[in-house]
Amino acid sequence: MTCGSPGPCPVHPDGPLCWSLTEYSGMNREIVHIMKYSNGRELALRMGRLMASRIARPDVDFVVPIPLHRGSEREYNQAELIACGVSQAWGIPLARTLSWRMDLSRQTLKSRSSERTLPRDAMSADGTLRAGARALLTDDVYTTGSTMAAAMWALGRAGVVVRGAVVWSGGGR
Repeated sequence: MTCGSPGPCPVHPDGPLCWSLTEYSGMNREIVHIMKYSNGRELALRMGRLMASRIARPDVDFVVPIPLHRGSEREYNQAELIACGVSQAWGIPLARTLSWRMDLSRQTLKSRSSERTLPRDAMSADGTLRAGARALLTDDVYTTGSTMAAAMWALGRAGVVVRGAVVWSGGGR
């Protein structure tokens, strides 16, 4: 996950892993679109609980969702709802500690090369997690790793150890 690869990465063998339940294509892509754009709040919670049932519970202190982009027209953060499902299933507290530091266009509207140029300091952590806390990131889709890298950098700067990430879908477009 350190270099944008869900892992295991031969270059960063000790880096945190990203577990993906599905590939971002076909019906799984449609499920993500329904969840995000058709008021799929309950669907997002169910997706989180399903993810938690299929992935071994990690040794972490907090589940941290990727924040909704500034200026988003969505009334809810699907990554946070997925994280709520994961948090409930595993009994691990949810921490809404990340926020975007700048306005950015949605990642889905960007080309692959411009996604990779997301500034490392695009997010910040609000300091509610103590230094040394172990966190697991959650999001709906993992494509290039740029968003996860920004989240890891923000948490790392706050002294939080990111142990990995769980996402519904990985790869593809």
